[in-house]
Amino acid sequence: MVRGSFILTALLLLLGESGCIGRRPRFDDALTARTPLGLPPLPDGPALRVLVLGDHGTGDEGQAEVSQSIANTHASAPPHFVLTVGDNFYPRGVESVDDRLWEKAFEQAYSGTFWDAMAFFPTLGNHDTAGNEGAQIDYSYLSPRWMLPGNHHTFRRPLPSGDTVQFLALDTNLLDQGRERARSQVEWVDSVLEASRDRWVLAYGHHPMVTGGWHRPSETVREYLSPRFQGRVPLFLSGHNHSTELLRVSEDLLQGICGGGAGLDNAYRVETTPETLSAFTNGGWCFLQIWSDTVAIELYNRIGTLMFRYLIAHPEVRGTGEP
Repeated sequence: MVRGSFILTALLLLLGESGCIGRRPRFDDALTARTPLGLPPLPDGPALRVLVLGDHGTGDEGQAEVSQSIANTHASAPPHFVLTVGDNFYPRGVESVDDRLWEKAFEQAYSGTFWDAMAFFPTLGNHDTAGNEGAQIDYSYLSPRWMLPGNHHTFRRPLPSGDTVQFLALDTNLLDQGRERARSQVEWVDSVLEASRDRWVLAYGHHPMVTGGWHRPSETVREYLSPRFQGRVPLFLSGHNHSTELLRVSEDLLQGICGGGAGLDNAYRVETTPETLSAFTNGGWCFLQIWSDTVAIELYNRIGTLMFRYLIAHPEVRGTGEP
């Protein structure tokens, strides 16, 4: 009897760690969802297109369904690259660069004509750091599609206009854990923002500042980042909650939650909060389109229905009185 209780407890802990106990929503309206009327129109002209995925690395049917939906939905205008907001591999990251999860939850999950040449710029989630996070960095030397040079890093990409956008990839595991381990990364963020002359700076990591999902928001991530982002970084993207949300942190800062990359594999329930602009669950992704004067963030459900769109005007444009 004691042994049986031990086995049951261990099983419950394992399932809980992988995000499967007591968190699955009780409804699924994805199949009947329709794109809302009255979404703001997109600006004219070409844009930099960026896919954002999170909490996706199960290697199971839900991840495969979302992967195929993304390929179907964006076939005519694919993203130029992918940002991941962590939990790239469940339940405990990878053990090495030879771990079978690389094939199951990355190479096979994102294969085919749509995916084969697409670069991923990952960040690390709490499940990733439970394994060998160094192996995820080292895999960058083996795969031309996996771009993770360090726990936190930055890169920039040109816009069709000739301006540039800089991306800050953050290790919010360290920020969430408190002051000592966070100090060097926070100093690095300060130095990057001070030196940046880019038209846009956008940031992404794993733990959200605000959310209506199962996991509570990280107060320490908000404490560290929100004051630094004001007036400089208008959008912070994260996961951790397996939902798709857009929320307002402040007048000048939005929080996107893009944690539905595994679809129904590990969906969490989600509520609305006073900060919520849009929220749904049961799988999905975020899609950015970036122009010189506008960033559009779109939220898609797991079958590719566009559920919400929000346009962020550049501060210089807002200063002229335009919306």
